[in-house]
Amino acid sequence: MQKVNKSLIAVDLDGTLFGADHQISPRTIDTLHAVAQRGHAIVVVTGRSMHSAIPRLGLLPADARIVCSNGAYECHRDSNTRLWSEPIPASMVRALRQAVLQCLPDASFGWESACGLSYEQKFISEAGGAHTLEQGGITEEFANNDALKLYIRSPQLARGDLQRKLMPVVAGIAEISTSGAPFVELTAPGVDKASGLARVAADLGYSASRTIAFGDNLNDISMLQWAFESVAMGNALDEVKAIASKCTLDNTENGVAALLEAKLASGEL
Repeated sequence: MQKVNKSLIAVDLDGTLFGADHQISPRTIDTLHAVAQRGHAIVVVTGRSMHSAIPRLGLLPADARIVCSNGAYECHRDSNTRLWSEPIPASMVRALRQAVLQCLPDASFGWESACGLSYEQKFISEAGGAHTLEQGGITEEFANNDALKLYIRSPQLARGDLQRKLMPVVAGIAEISTSGAPFVELTAPGVDKASGLARVAADLGYSASRTIAFGDNLNDISMLQWAFESVAMGNALDEVKAIASKCTLDNTENGVAALLEAKLASGEL
């Protein structure tokens, strides 16, 4: 049933809801609880895996929903389980690796499966050590299982440049995005933050017209375009600001809280 006079608040984590310490500030926590108490829904839509997202989200309102790995799956905070997922089949993971290496022979890979997060040694070395990367679950051999997300890095290119280089290579067989890290991230065809948000919104009874989305980086663009009201953080990339309907303060200035507080005070929420 479609919600009436209530809004769905969709928030990215890094560079958006999180401050410089990669945690949610007490002010932002209080504001999100005030929003939830008014009957509005909150959905986290992050590029992070559940392994590093869930430990940071314990103070969110109890009914908050969590979509991880750029829309690849939703997880339940308290049971630490996946509610649904849309992975890349293992056979396609192998084909993607072959296609990428034909284009960039020096590329290296990481991957997230239902078992956990794994990385090639070359990927770890170029990242500056395993401590710089998300960890969790059980490591495994490449393409032993379907992949929820595939990570690719190259010593030649990074971020948007790497994404543009590989876009024609993976077109039609995977979605490619970047969240500000030096590497790019691949998900199954049609799977991105917009698709994950839309799936949860439909389950909760919200349409895009009742959704307010906050983001800062390239992997947020799809959900910002899907939502009726799109908010770029003050620290967002220019490409994000260009497609957003409005801007708020930086993440380090509690930009999400500031905008939501203003809406609560004015009666918009």
